[in-house]
Amino acid sequence: DIYLTGLEIEKFEQNNQMTDELKLEKERYVLLKTQLWLNSVTLKEKCGASFDTVVYFYSSDSSSPILVAQQNLISNILKGIKSDYGNNIILLPIAADLDLTIVNMQLKTYNITSAPAILVNEKTVLYGFNDASEVEKYLTKKKIISLQ
Repeated sequence: DIYLTGLEIEKFEQNNQMTDELKLEKERYVLLKTQLWLNSVTLKEKCGASFDTVVYFYSSDSSSPILVAQQNLISNILKGIKSDYGNNIILLPIAADLDLTIVNMQLKTYNITSAPAILVNEKTVLYGFNDASEVEKYLTKKKIISLQ
């Protein structure tokens, strides 16, 4: 349900049809994704879970066509990486500019100063456009081999 809600919000956002109610839903959605991320980090630390985390901090400001195009390109590259790595990676896109306390705290914790930015395994921050090979350099897991 949460994922489907996110897709609906994204559709309205792309069509510039955001209402106050949808903005609140988006904030809730971002908070849930942030909670999932923090729970994933805890799982890796306490239980030795074996997966990579990639958090994509983006700007929800759609007033700059150049920024929107850049972020769409980054998003597509990250979706491709997620497809290649499957369950070996958790990919979480998080809006960095909604002024949500928990998100702001994470930005500060990881010294992320602008969006778009990609945080890989809570260690490496990549700003702006990076191709797939640049992101993959910081992953610890291997691609899933597909037998098609």
